[in-house]
Amino acid sequence: MYLLRWPDDLRFPEQRKRIEEYHRYLETPRVRRQFPERALEFALAPWHYDPQDHRCPHDAWVESVTISEPSSGERHQVRSLEIRIELLGPYHDGRIRIAYPGVRRYSLFQPLDHGPHHPKLRGHGDWVVDQITSAGRGSNGPPIVLHEIVFSNDAVWTIESEDIVYEWIPNEAKG
Repeated sequence: MYLLRWPDDLRFPEQRKRIEEYHRYLETPRVRRQFPERALEFALAPWHYDPQDHRCPHDAWVESVTISEPSSGERHQVRSLEIRIELLGPYHDGRIRIAYPGVRRYSLFQPLDHGPHHPKLRGHGDWVVDQITSAGRGSNGPPIVLHEIVFSNDAVWTIESEDIVYEWIPNEAKG
């Protein structure tokens, strides 16, 4: 909507303008009510779209993706989905962990052809841009958020969940 669909040659002032428009959208009372607190906090964090801040996911690299099915009930028949990703931070001085509890739907698309990149480079590439929007409410009432992520090797991830939990873990100082 605001951030994912812009041309590659979009200049920095126009990028900043779109980020500001996106933040205004998130700040409207109607939209704020549709977001879990942690997901909104991540989406509105001043460092989230500031590539000079080491916590910003822009240019981070995927280290791992874990999809799990937590269960409960006598026979473990009550199932849910959770996705966790770990990224090497853009300055390689820390890790970014993002958890998605209560996943409703997801798509992790990885194209076969990586465009101009060498065919042996099969990674996702750099995290280029992401956008978090409201996906309404689940059948039992919790707000649902949609997180869309675009990578430089044309991978696109969409994750719809009950929340987004972001964590920055700096590397231990070597002394």
